[in-house]
Amino acid sequence: MSDTTATREQSNDQVVELRVGEVPSRSSVIRALTFLVGIVLLLLNSFWIIEIEKVHRGPFPTIISLFANVIFTLAVLTGCNALWKRIYRPIAFSTSELLVIYTMVAIGSSLAGHDMVPNLVGTMVHPYHFATPENNWAGTFLSHLPSWLTVSNKDVVEPLYKGGDTLYRHSILSAWVKPVMWWTLFITVMIWVMMCINTLVRKQWTDRERLTFPIIQLPLAMTEPTGAIWRNRLFWLGFGIAFSIDLLNGLALYFPYVPTINVGFQDLASGLTAKPWNALGWTPYSFYPFVIGLGYLLPADLSFSCWFFYWFWKAQLVVSSALALDAVPEFPYIRHQCFGGYIAIILMLLWTSRGYLRQLWLRVKGEPSELDDSTEPISYRTALVGAFVGFLFLCWFLGPLGVSPWVAVTAFVIYFLLSTAIARMRAELGPPVHDLHFSGPDFIITRSVGLDRLSNGSLVGLSMMYWFNRAYRGHPMPIGIEAMKIASVTRASQRKFLWAVMIAAVFGVVGAFWADLHYGYKLGFASKFAFGDGFAGEAYRNLDGWWRRPRELAGPNWGMNVATLSGFLFCVFLGYMRLNVFSWPFHPIGFAISGSWSMNLVWLPIMLAWLIKISILRFGGLKTYKNALPFFLGLILGEMMIGSIWSLFAFTDIPYFSFWGA
Repeated sequence: MSDTTATREQSNDQVVELRVGEVPSRSSVIRALTFLVGIVLLLLNSFWIIEIEKVHRGPFPTIISLFANVIFTLAVLTGCNALWKRIYRPIAFSTSELLVIYTMVAIGSSLAGHDMVPNLVGTMVHPYHFATPENNWAGTFLSHLPSWLTVSNKDVVEPLYKGGDTLYRHSILSAWVKPVMWWTLFITVMIWVMMCINTLVRKQWTDRERLTFPIIQLPLAMTEPTGAIWRNRLFWLGFGIAFSIDLLNGLALYFPYVPTINVGFQDLASGLTAKPWNALGWTPYSFYPFVIGLGYLLPADLSFSCWFFYWFWKAQLVVSSALALDAVPEFPYIRHQCFGGYIAIILMLLWTSRGYLRQLWLRVKGEPSELDDSTEPISYRTALVGAFVGFLFLCWFLGPLGVSPWVAVTAFVIYFLLSTAIARMRAELGPPVHDLHFSGPDFIITRSVGLDRLSNGSLVGLSMMYWFNRAYRGHPMPIGIEAMKIASVTRASQRKFLWAVMIAAVFGVVGAFWADLHYGYKLGFASKFAFGDGFAGEAYRNLDGWWRRPRELAGPNWGMNVATLSGFLFCVFLGYMRLNVFSWPFHPIGFAISGSWSMNLVWLPIMLAWLIKISILRFGGLKTYKNALPFFLGLILGEMMIGSIWSLFAFTDIPYFSFWGA
């Protein structure tokens, strides 16, 4: 993860950055029109995301690293832009402007996505709708919920669950204005802190280590000024294969005689009912073309580690069952081992970057330094102060809930450590998925120290943070650092891209609230919404259980703590061996992300991509690998295009094919 590591990564794993955007010799101009178009498309995408991810049951573009709906939007915009160039060139967008719009729509999609604002909407209303004399929520934690962050009026809450109403009544709108404004401020500050951290690490990751940022290679190729990718036959071959597969699968819904090619997931272990093999649980396999395409961009040791450690975790489950250790709840604590791995990745990163951090600190203090922050979006001093002030605001925000200061600080330290780890993973290696289900500050703090050391207010505060800590799939922080890399490649203004992210943050939150509430009052969370109020029910069931303070949760769970420590140490071991042993096959990031829920869906296509990649490198060499790259980019774009086209049928009453399920 140092400069040496990056060089070693390039030589040993044959990771090649697709340098498609390095064409302008001067800074690209980004017009105000670009931001306006970005806002409009962002808002439209918010409604699209809510329609397919919450109202219907897929596809779920925001639970993968590269959002299909954003790629579709960029492809359509790029096509229109080519036409505008022919008609009247001055109105056409530059490469940088197209990618600013891409960034804004990606941020907006992240906020409207499966793991973000829609879950917050549910958090704001769920307990008031489901409180009953039997659960006695009114007599326990309901009075601790702040009125300025929730909506408790029954005349406003009940129509949201029943449907058949409208958001656009004064009594309803007025009830939502204040809490939405507060939460918009909270989320905007949270993303501001992320961007400050991104600013502090950008030069190290993009200029010194020259990380490859695999996730943005397709957007860069699509918008490259010479249009080379659009004239590549291999690209269109890959595009045609992926597009045709899902075109047939979609048509088969309407015409049963059309043959299908099932690339979606099926359970490999459905027939295993006897111990210990039934401990494998749900073990799906799939052949998603776009995942094979993304997997081809991964370093070979990471793709190998993803599927290898996926089965490593399955083996732990089987062995635990055979030894009857599964009688211990949650054993072998896979989530906690992975959490320890994430923390190890960050600490290893800090250690290997210590020279850079020393120079950065000198620059912040105004002393002579090797670093120059004149090309950064903001100065390093502003970024450090901005991150600190923003962090204090977030901790203060939890104060009125009764959260203890040490709990608030610990919770946000954990959150930003995990966020930075995810951003680093995406920048260096580009895994198709990352989620860390149920491993956020709420679970880690309550399990590691025990409920007896936490006040009621702290439990309420941790529960109200559940909406953005349940999983870390469509996370905004890696999008932010990827935007900075895009600005660097296209030689655009880093400051303009920072503005794009922050503008998108504000309008993304508003758009997500707007779309979710629009459909909520129209259709009803309890009737025509596939996911209703998101996952708020999980948060308040957890809080209800914590409030009772069961004996088994009173003190620290040492089994989970030991598992976290063991995952940390094992990941450090993997990182050490990778730095010191030539051709070491195991990647610490593969260990950390392979225990996630989402890896169930992609382990096999990642394994296939690994087999294809190492075969090409062994028998064809680096040149053949590079020449084949457009084919795999075509696989990604082809499936995402037809999958997005099918998903547009969600706005009608016509059934449609969902290319990516969850």
